[in-house]
Amino acid sequence: MSKLSLGALKNIAMLMAKSWVESVGFIIGSEELGVVKGYAVYRADNIRSSPVEFEAKPWHTVQAHVVADKYNLKVVGIIHTHPSCPPAPSILDIEGMVRWPLIWVIACESSIAAYILKDNIIREVEIID
Repeated sequence: MSKLSLGALKNIAMLMAKSWVESVGFIIGSEELGVVKGYAVYRADNIRSSPVEFEAKPWHTVQAHVVADKYNLKVVGIIHTHPSCPPAPSILDIEGMVRWPLIWVIACESSIAAYILKDNIIREVEIID
């Protein structure tokens, strides 16, 4: 997977970034011909209420998967914010990428980026409309 199509979800990510704590959600979508398509964001509570780390409420994690299954889709990524830029993976994000091998979208108020951990290397994923 080399590209991520977010469309209007980019705007949602930028709105999520306006909080003083990290916001988190799950991207629900599909994958076709190497392009991951995000159709919706299932927002989750950050039970850490921290500006430097997040932990999605476990029930919201389960519910994101239930919603995805209901529409024959899947959770294709994790989206979270960094209250201060840049939207680059932190050490905690990298640890999370090991546990959750999905695309990680990181947004701050002025920019957005996506990454995936593959073969122990963090690779940036191109975001397209």
